[in-house]
Amino acid sequence: MAKKIISYKLNEDGTIPDFVGDGGYLAKDANDTPNMVCMGVSKDGADLSGVVTEFADEASAVTYVETYLSDSTTIDPVTNEERVFVVADAVADLFAKLA
Repeated sequence: MAKKIISYKLNEDGTIPDFVGDGGYLAKDANDTPNMVCMGVSKDGADLSGVVTEFADEASAVTYVETYLSDSTTIDPVTNEERVFVVADAVADLFAKLA
């Protein structure tokens, strides 16, 4: 089974579940650790029975993320300049991790 783009809930202690290979992206309810849902890449061959959502394609992931996070501005941590945050770009970056 190949790696997948997923959303998942953190473990009760705030750690990332074992089936996640690279995670912590596009957090939903970021200030509510016990209930925080993040997106990430599953481990190759992992049991995904504990995931919230498994995304078939970028479009479905963009639709999901746009329910709680819309295009906005953020502060670049390196330059401290305001920059545009585009959900579709962030999701594309996440899907690029499958390559």
